[in-house]
Amino acid sequence: MKHIKVEKDVRGFTLVELLAVIVVLAIVMLLAVQAVFPQMIKARKNAFAIEANAAIDAATSYYMTASLTENLSIGTGLCIDIQYLIDQNQFDADRTKYKGWVMIESNNSGGYVYTVTMTNGQYYVKGAGVKETSGVKRNVNIGEDVVFEGGDTEIDISSEPSTCKGKTS
Repeated sequence: MKHIKVEKDVRGFTLVELLAVIVVLAIVMLLAVQAVFPQMIKARKNAFAIEANAAIDAATSYYMTASLTENLSIGTGLCIDIQYLIDQNQFDADRTKYKGWVMIESNNSGGYVYTVTMTNGQYYVKGAGVKETSGVKRNVNIGEDVVFEGGDTEIDISSEPSTCKGKTS
């Protein structure tokens, strides 16, 4: 007698099993997004803080170079427009993206302090880069703790000092 092989009816997964897997994956994705999203914002703020520090470095470089060739005086403060620094190839950035200025002032210990007010449309810093300790102002690196969301809506570019070097308005 011949043996007849009977194949089992293989159907795959049920709809309930598939839905359960989808729900579990959705919950895992939700948890992952909640953990990653704040870190993304922090990273963007840190990147902008680095750009603000670069703007101060650019103003420092510009002032040192220009003070040898031009009659620049700090006086009560020297303001340099961010877009002017970009045009002078001192600050490597997109001219259409950044607005603001760097202010150079002498401190009461014979040195100079640099403050930056700058926006890229999404984030901004306002008067950052200086800390006063025991009556003496000193330069400090800008960190993500002084970078705020809001961009153009929070900085009134028209409040830029009228004597700002390179101001175009």
